[in-house]
Amino acid sequence: TAYRNDIGVTSEFEPEELFNPALGNRVGDNVPDPEVATETINNVVIYLQTLRPPLRRGAEQAQVRAGERLFGEIGCTGCHVPEMETGPSPIAALAVQRVPLYSDLLLHDLGPALADNYPEGEATGSEWRTTPLWGLGLVGELLGGTPFYLHDGRTSSLEAAILLHGGEAQKSRTNFTNLSAHERAAVLAFLNSL
Repeated sequence: TAYRNDIGVTSEFEPEELFNPALGNRVGDNVPDPEVATETINNVVIYLQTLRPPLRRGAEQAQVRAGERLFGEIGCTGCHVPEMETGPSPIAALAVQRVPLYSDLLLHDLGPALADNYPEGEATGSEWRTTPLWGLGLVGELLGGTPFYLHDGRTSSLEAAILLHGGEAQKSRTNFTNLSAHERAAVLAFLNSL
């Protein structure tokens, strides 16, 4: 699905070109379909499945531990669930493993500030899948020093990204803004440890 929905490449699994309802046309090209071979997709799936989750950094620091506690207390773990468990897998090392994902992988309405009003699949224009937060603290390093947050990279400030949460996350956002500056810094330190 990501091949087609994110980069517009057809496959045996998603053979239809994308349709843009706003323009009333199909996105097309001169490349024969399917554009990517099933073997390539299978290889990419195995590669992605076997990537190791990023390791936490500084998890033993008092400020990070305090931030982790506050992150739960203000309600962020309602959607950013700290751990999930994998199911059965033909790859033994992946079967029934606890994964520090910080996501529930579900769709949530995050309100008008984050809405792009572009429905995609089952998601409305204001719904987003809870992004896993693992590796969040590495974003700036991986992007050449400047982090970009949210689905469209609209902010380089982690705190600004939190403050744009609304809808189902409004209460958690309000709870975050009610924290002292010291407590907010602890939450940010925790997030940057992921």
